[in-house]
Amino acid sequence: MTLDWKKLTPHRPVIDADAYIARPNGVSAEIAQWVRAGRTVLVGGPTGIGKSTELARAAAMLGDRVACLVPLDRWEDMRRLTTDQLLLRVAGLVASLAANAFGIDLPKPLLGALYERAVFPPGDYDPAANLQGTPKSFALSVVREVTRRSTQRVTLLIDGLEKVHDVSRSETLFDALGSLADEADLVVVIPWSAAFGPRADVVLQQGERLVSVRAVDGDDGGRAFLRDILLNRLQAPTALDEVASATGHELGRLIERRNVVADAANASGGSPRLFLQLMADAATYASARGGDGWPTDRDFKDAELDAVDFFRRLLLPGDAAALLAVNGTDGRELDLGRKVRLMANGILLERVQGRQPTLTIQPLAQIALGAGAA
Repeated sequence: MTLDWKKLTPHRPVIDADAYIARPNGVSAEIAQWVRAGRTVLVGGPTGIGKSTELARAAAMLGDRVACLVPLDRWEDMRRLTTDQLLLRVAGLVASLAANAFGIDLPKPLLGALYERAVFPPGDYDPAANLQGTPKSFALSVVREVTRRSTQRVTLLIDGLEKVHDVSRSETLFDALGSLADEADLVVVIPWSAAFGPRADVVLQQGERLVSVRAVDGDDGGRAFLRDILLNRLQAPTALDEVASATGHELGRLIERRNVVADAANASGGSPRLFLQLMADAATYASARGGDGWPTDRDFKDAELDAVDFFRRLLLPGDAAALLAVNGTDGRELDLGRKVRLMANGILLERVQGRQPTLTIQPLAQIALGAGAA
């Protein structure tokens, strides 16, 4: 079987419902549950853990309302995003969803105003009749009109704001979103600085619920989840399940494939993106050596060393001592800036043991600590 390893695309979230692989802990279902309970939902987690994928899945599950996924980082430069452009983009995407998925034709003066501001497709608009107003008024008008005409509640699932690293600017953007909270349900991916920082008690409005997307556990369920993601993206669902019919050298290679996948799952610490990246890098080494397409143990070890080096370069002075001191605790003694940075980069992973959050060092970062000491 010839496999296209470029299909792994580790940095690309899954939007297509047919390609979705359910996580062992059902994060998307939890998000949908809290939305239906009337709560504003904040979604947090390290880079590459699957927040965007779970957000898209939650949007698909909320079929009883107008659920609009707003992937800001795909439309906007997050380094320069303003509150006005945030609100305009929300207005444009909700209007587009209403037209394409629900057949709702909003007033042409409103659509013309959105077209003038480059957030809605061209149409038969009269510039002289286009609605005048502020970005906030446009966003509120769109949400209200869609709610009225569909008789369904609008839910905004906002992705990408975790990439705004300036705390003061992110707070301003959160305030802008909060102005829509009375008209629409909100699900917002937030940076760890908002989850643990001085505004952690109220980011958007009172009564919000934080849902953490965590690394999957290294048990059979977690490894099976990562394996299924790999095979689904490669479009090779039986590639690791042919051992029973194999003999000789073929049997040895199939067992080695399974071992490499299991090793990559363990080394990833339960991060889907890192797991896929390890497998993609190992496949690159295999290709360079003229292999049959599947990485060998040697190929994986080279990919693993590259990842260890990546983590080593992320570590700053004082990180090693801080990581060793906080490993296995809830992290309350770790200074906020270091805690946010280490968790955002997936160096520190938050797990839950009996409802008690516990921080652990990512396995490859643990190796990097040893390499740094050496």
